Amino acid sequence: MDYKAYTLIGILLLASLALVVPIGTTYAQTEDTATTNATDAATTDEAAVPAINATGGGEWTTFDLTVEGQTHPIEYMITGGSVENMTIHGENQTLGVTLNSMSNGTLALRLPREVIDSKTVEGSDADFAAFIDNAEYEEPGEIEPAENTRTLLIGFPAGAGSIDVIGTSVIPEFSTIAVIVLAIAIVGIVIATARHGRFNIGQRM
Repeated sequence: MDYKAYTLIGILLLASLALVVPIGTTYAQTEDTATTNATDAATTDEAAVPAINATGGGEWTTFDLTVEGQTHPIEYMITGGSVENMTIHGENQTLGVTLNSMSNGTLALRLPREVIDSKTVEGSDADFAAFIDNAEYEEPGEIEPAENTRTLLIGFPAGAGSIDVIGTSVIPEFSTIAVIVLAIAIVGIVIATARHGRFNIGQRM
């Protein structure tokens, strides 16, 4: 009786192990699948980067930026949205880009140095700054600077409406209005000086 009892207990233990092993394997497979799905989801949420090669080439689109009647072509690429407008703000050395974004994306800008640049006091290249929707700071990535251009990569979230690129100089560095004001001031000074000089001469005589 004791031998049969031990045999029965052994069979039951083996049966239990046979059931436990598949359950553990199934759980591990489910966990792996969940991890894979989470990784895929994270990858989907990440912003795609424009197809720019090592030398800065690729399928660029041109936006004609107009500043005081002069047109300056700005080349760009974008994923996750479209560029609606670009404007220069001379008072704070900023290039403003208006976006229509549907998903996380990246804006690549090939900026002519004559339009906007960022320099140190010593005259070497400095990093640009960027703000998303006038609030969120974004440090632009940059491809190797060229003699006449700077190429920036700026990531943005879905729903972003604007990107402000801030440098240290933009056109016009000395605007037409400023030139006119200065000319009027100089003419005024000359006239005032001449009149004052004549008045003094008359008094002396």
